[in-house]
Amino acid sequence: MSWLHPAILFGLGLAAIPVILHLLLKQKPKRLLFPALRLIHNRRKQNVRRMRLRHLLLLLLRAALIAAFVFAIARPSVPAADYSLSGSEWLTLFGVIAAAVAVYYGLTYRWRTAAIPAYEMKSRQSQLRSLSIGVTVLLILLAVVWPYQRRVAAELKNPAPAGDVTLPVAGIFLFDTSLSMGYQQEGKTRLDVAREIALDHLSDLPNGSRVAVADVAGDHPMLFQSTLAGAKLQLESREVHPLRLPLNDRIRAALRLQEDDRKRTLAEQGAIPEDQRTDRYLRRIYVLTDLAASAWRVGGTSRLAAELERLPAVNLFLIDVGETNPPNTAIIDAQPLRPRVTIGGEAFVRAKLTGDGRSGEDQNIELLLDDGTGHAIKAAQQTVPLAEGAPEEVLFGPLPITTGPIVHGEARLVSSDPLPFDDVRYLTVQSRPPIRVLSIAPRENDALEWNTALEVEGYEPVTRRPEDLSRINLADYDVVCLINVPSLTNSEWYQLGQYVEDGGGLGVFLGSREIKSFNYSRDEPQVFLPAVPLVHTSPGVRYLRVTNLQHPMMKALDDEDFIGLLESADVERFWRVTPADGAAVIAEYNDDDHSPALLERMHGRGRVMMFTTAVDTKEHWWSQWNILPNLSGPVWTYIAFADEMVRHLARDSDVQLTYAAGEQPVLRLDEQDVDREFLLQQPGFRQSRLTLPAGESLLTIPDVSELGQYNLKPADGATAAVSGFSMNPPPGESDFTRASVEELDQMLGEGRYQVARSIGELQEEINIADLGRELFPLILAAVILFFVGEHFMANWFYDDEPGTTPSRMTWGTASTEPASPPVVTTP
Repeated sequence: MSWLHPAILFGLGLAAIPVILHLLLKQKPKRLLFPALRLIHNRRKQNVRRMRLRHLLLLLLRAALIAAFVFAIARPSVPAADYSLSGSEWLTLFGVIAAAVAVYYGLTYRWRTAAIPAYEMKSRQSQLRSLSIGVTVLLILLAVVWPYQRRVAAELKNPAPAGDVTLPVAGIFLFDTSLSMGYQQEGKTRLDVAREIALDHLSDLPNGSRVAVADVAGDHPMLFQSTLAGAKLQLESREVHPLRLPLNDRIRAALRLQEDDRKRTLAEQGAIPEDQRTDRYLRRIYVLTDLAASAWRVGGTSRLAAELERLPAVNLFLIDVGETNPPNTAIIDAQPLRPRVTIGGEAFVRAKLTGDGRSGEDQNIELLLDDGTGHAIKAAQQTVPLAEGAPEEVLFGPLPITTGPIVHGEARLVSSDPLPFDDVRYLTVQSRPPIRVLSIAPRENDALEWNTALEVEGYEPVTRRPEDLSRINLADYDVVCLINVPSLTNSEWYQLGQYVEDGGGLGVFLGSREIKSFNYSRDEPQVFLPAVPLVHTSPGVRYLRVTNLQHPMMKALDDEDFIGLLESADVERFWRVTPADGAAVIAEYNDDDHSPALLERMHGRGRVMMFTTAVDTKEHWWSQWNILPNLSGPVWTYIAFADEMVRHLARDSDVQLTYAAGEQPVLRLDEQDVDREFLLQQPGFRQSRLTLPAGESLLTIPDVSELGQYNLKPADGATAAVSGFSMNPPPGESDFTRASVEELDQMLGEGRYQVARSIGELQEEINIADLGRELFPLILAAVILFFVGEHFMANWFYDDEPGTTPSRMTWGTASTEPASPPVVTTP
């Protein structure tokens, strides 16, 4: 236990005042003439012990009252712990008291119903009260106080704090600068409130204090400022930023800085023995945050808690500036269904809205697209009814794309709300010429349904026979489809392998019994084919089962709700295959062997996909392989399947033009034999120069985090952008779900941090951390209890007995010992 004002403890000498009064004002025995000595002699013996006990209790209460006042003014404190009674301890306490009261009043009632003289009744009641109080106190000590002190002692991991509030502070102010801190309330953002609290506390720090200021916008090194004025400038310069590191990582960096600085401080005391060196600073870390769970790495390892446990001299304070259940409407996502579309084609944009605290309200959302001159014009607008806890989807389209090759857009709320950043989402669409598809089939009918499905989607496929393959320049096509081709020569397989290695896309469809499995198993095709055909199955209904829904092709089909229809299509026949090394199975059949249905293998810069059943219809109904291409089957599922497969083979599914802050954009450009220079135009009219080496097609964009739209143009002065992308806030920034106490305990360690919501609470938590928990409220309650007890003892406990002259016990006038009996003299 420590004391804020230890000198006041000398006032405990005042507790001797009641004892002095007792000695000075003790009544002297009086001599009275009274002949009836026997009438009072017995009564005197019965009352002496009772009166002495009562006077002793009153004397102790008055001394304890003065001592409690002195203790309260001295302001003692104890190490931080949970000093409140637990639920079981409260129940035990109330149970003991209730049992004592019940026994006392039960026996009293029983005696009253019996024929007991009044003087004996008084004597029994006095003895019973004394016995009840003694037994009750003993039981409370054994059943409540003993378990309580063992529990509290177990919570005290450190000895009583020996902090000195006059020591300077080595403090680190760590700001949560994530975008959610931009939420406005009463004209102030959460970061403004955090900045005000930090500045107020900075002005209260003792002389000689050192301060470092940091945030979560990056892993910049933390340094103590040379002056508090420099620290103030750093505090005032904090701004919200799209990039954010988890608070866990930044707190660990702050702990490392405190540990290194403490070691340096101790090392400077070289002339002092090592075991006698002391730190010259009180070490603190202040984390100013809205306590949104998205700012933490929740559910990770307990490394941070272990480091805090290892460094007990560093106190961690969480300053909570967040709002509880703040109302907010947010666009949490806006993406084109396809980032690349054909020039003159149509695009669709899907947006998602949430309305926390806005349930039942209607929200207008508009879509703006670049008109080709750098101006955004409204392309569509919808009204969305908001619901609590569930995002609402909005689909814009069809939207004609007549400009290019880069078309920027943004989904925007028509009205604003307290959090501006999530009122808009940026998106980018790239327009390109139609994908060129070559279908190679032994007969025209083998490719008829496949080509028809592609034509519905706007493709212009060309069909050639296998014997023409050697005369075709495959580089003129983006995708080549082998449909029911029985066999090829080694040179033709080599030609296809080179095409794939150079970046082409090859689709292989096994839908005929004429396929020569030995031809497909030769060394030349097995360099790039995903599997070796073994044997085709006999008729029997089976179904497809998608095994990789995260595959870009399947994900696209799932977004359009075609997976269920695809898996319900009857498959009568298929080829059993053995997957090659490096091949991935995307779908399988539901037979006992889980035979592969759709496989993929990467080769060079291209890819090959193999579908082990037919994509065409047969001449007779009994010879059909499946119902996918049949007009009576799931025709639109078949069309979507063909479209998504061709897009994936043409690498359209690899294109990403909309990114979240923290992701690194990568743009795919045409490969050339010379180095090329580009200018990246960034939001805010800034630009940077980038170089793409010869022979490379992927351009990595470094160090971009500003929200908005970016254009990539040749450095030779050309005005048209050759590529571009959009940058949006990180996911989860609009989620104000707060980190729970359990999650904070798991990350930081139970009892290893304090939470405050204002400068006053912060100062109180600092006092607890540096000096311990003050007992002033508890001692003040004891003062009140002693005062009430003294009043009770002086007025009720000494009630007058029937037939006696009333007397009053007051401070300074009444003896604290029972009056000596009168000395009686017989005449």
